[in-house]
Amino acid sequence: MDYIANRDSIVKELARQVKGEKFIHSLGVEETAVQLARRYGENEKKAGLAGLLHDYTKQKDNVLLAKKYRIPYLVEKTLHGHTAAAVLKEKGYITDEDVLSAIRWHTTGRENMTLLEKIIYLADYIEPNRDFDGVEKLRRLSFEDIDKAVLFGLQMSIGHILENKSLIDTDSVGAYNYYRKLLPKEDI
Repeated sequence: MDYIANRDSIVKELARQVKGEKFIHSLGVEETAVQLARRYGENEKKAGLAGLLHDYTKQKDNVLLAKKYRIPYLVEKTLHGHTAAAVLKEKGYITDEDVLSAIRWHTTGRENMTLLEKIIYLADYIEPNRDFDGVEKLRRLSFEDIDKAVLFGLQMSIGHILENKSLIDTDSVGAYNYYRKLLPKEDI
């Protein structure tokens, strides 16, 4: 689906799937993803499409969708990236594997992320409607050094998960370890 030529119909489809604040959030992620893509020389159309549709199944029964698509999981909260990629591919809305991968990994990150994956991971975290301790620093880092920003985002995310005594997705642990090894001396 051509993102630019069909943006209005894509937004209408998204509005049928994602309601309220999550819809507004998706528009913010799209905007931020395009800005980050422009900053780092990534394909802006791919970034905009992935940003817009990253939460496509967020308000669905993701456990049921995971069973349907045979997606293994440990943490239910992180499933919607994987299920969104599966549903969007099955419906034929997205055929580009780079875009699908960015959607798939936007909640957990993973080791050795592509530039587009890092952009969607961060855009989801820093879009204009987000407001939490550390978001301004993460926004600044995201436009200065994308790898440092990913590491800082993972540190914040894992710290929050530990504070809440929740399960940590193993992909997030792998991502953190990868970026910590990549930037061993960085005190972010």
